[in-house]
Amino acid sequence: MDISRRTREILLTFFKSMELCETLFLNSHIGYVIARRDTGQFLVVNDAFVKVTGYSRKELLELCYKDIVPRESVAWIREVILSKLEQEATSDVFESRIIRKTGGQVWLQSRIYRIDEELVLVKEIDITQAKITEAELTRALNINRRPLPDSVSGTEREVARLVAAGLSSKEIAAQIHISPRTVDNHRSSIRKKLGVQPTHTLRDALQSYTA
Repeated sequence: MDISRRTREILLTFFKSMELCETLFLNSHIGYVIARRDTGQFLVVNDAFVKVTGYSRKELLELCYKDIVPRESVAWIREVILSKLEQEATSDVFESRIIRKTGGQVWLQSRIYRIDEELVLVKEIDITQAKITEAELTRALNINRRPLPDSVSGTEREVARLVAAGLSSKEIAAQIHISPRTVDNHRSSIRKKLGVQPTHTLRDALQSYTA
């Protein structure tokens, strides 16, 4: 990863040497970001964070956190998380979501470190798969569940499993390598086969079934 002089200066405000910076930040498999504390503007992002978001590094450096998190999360992060840094050097660990460039959402385990009055370092760990597994385990432990009918078969069963875990059509499409439109068609078919009423979500209905 080539870095500019300004980026190097920013990194050295937090790390004692470029060697440590390369080991702990630039080459880490964990996503790291340095951003402006007041606006959330991205100043430095490592390769792992670039990969998670689906944006290019150049695109991210033209954005702020508010551009990639769900709208309802913006005020909470600012008021609950960032306000704590007024008195403390680090935030508590918290879970949040970002919206990938392709439209799917990624669950992150996050922690914010105050560098100085202007800058923060953000540690971002992708926990999306863990969230899916957790949802599936919760469903599997529900002893009142019944198996999906035989009419729901093949790809539909895989779609049903991921819908029940809370994934969007775009996220499911990326997981099983089909188009979002095809996912939507499968969702409609599953609704009909299970007799899901229009007033209920398919995800809620699937909580009563095993995949």
